[in-house]
Amino acid sequence: MKGPQTSPASEFGDPKRAKMLRAVAEDSPSKLNLFRRVYNGKASPRQAIKAQCLHCAWMSEEVIRECTATQCPLWGFRPFQKSVKERGAA
Repeated sequence: MKGPQTSPASEFGDPKRAKMLRAVAEDSPSKLNLFRRVYNGKASPRQAIKAQCLHCAWMSEEVIRECTATQCPLWGFRPFQKSVKERGAA
């Protein structure tokens, strides 16, 4: 049986996006729909930030949680952070 279906390059007009979708489908199929939404322009800003962070950390939520790249403009918005209540705010 074949793996998850990815879109041809023509769907997005960019062979790099098609290559990325193939890589996501192979390495982290549960995240494939998120990247499709982003590439189709149907993602929210929050979903786009999540996709960028996942791309940067190559699908590792733990790496995103522990990210030290404070110079990144998205650092303060990165997903998978504990809420203020979970951190035990003072």
